[in-house]
Amino acid sequence: MTYSNNMDVITEVFDPLAGRSMLDIGCGRGRLLRALIRRGARVSGVDPSAELLVKAREAAPEAHVTHCGGEALPFEDGRFSGAIFLNSLHHIPQDLIRASLAEAVRVIEPGATLLIIEPLARGGYQEVFAPLDDETEVRAGALAHLAAFREETGIETTLHTEYDTDLHEVSADDMLGYALAIDPARRDRIEAVRDEVVRLFSYHARETDGGFLLDQPMIAVAMRKGAS
Repeated sequence: MTYSNNMDVITEVFDPLAGRSMLDIGCGRGRLLRALIRRGARVSGVDPSAELLVKAREAAPEAHVTHCGGEALPFEDGRFSGAIFLNSLHHIPQDLIRASLAEAVRVIEPGATLLIIEPLARGGYQEVFAPLDDETEVRAGALAHLAAFREETGIETTLHTEYDTDLHEVSADDMLGYALAIDPARRDRIEAVRDEVVRLFSYHARETDGGFLLDQPMIAVAMRKGAS
């Protein structure tokens, strides 16, 4: 199947979403939480940024959100019928990625799926963001840890695909504001590269209703937890 956006992948992997108990690991501002709720799922989210969780609660007040990292999820074994890392695995410190993947598998029920969707290090979004933080190494590192986790655990892989998608952004300033919320230590760096990011945004972004689109190739990997 050819995918055109991340929700195409998510809805196919977790069909049906209605009634399913889902965990969004690295939920950020709550966009995925809101999209899952609209499709009838019961959702929880975790994120290490208290500031982003404020926005997540505003975006998806029906969701249960918790301030924590992925390496120590405060849920019992088998709590959820599915879990997702959407654009979040590479934000986890490299030495905690495999622990976070193990935790995600732990908290889904036997036979359930863990889906990881990650941006590849190319495309318009990558070009715009590179002056602030060239994520080539951390994105590659996250995928390397994911591959090692799959090999070490022998977990069944049910989907492994790449596809092109567009990321919707309100403005360059909104992108930088989100980057600051993820890592407040970036403040001085953000101010130093702001003009260059705005210039690159103007070059790469395509205007659309309510904002702009930046192309971003993606990779999706789905893994099914064993029944035992």
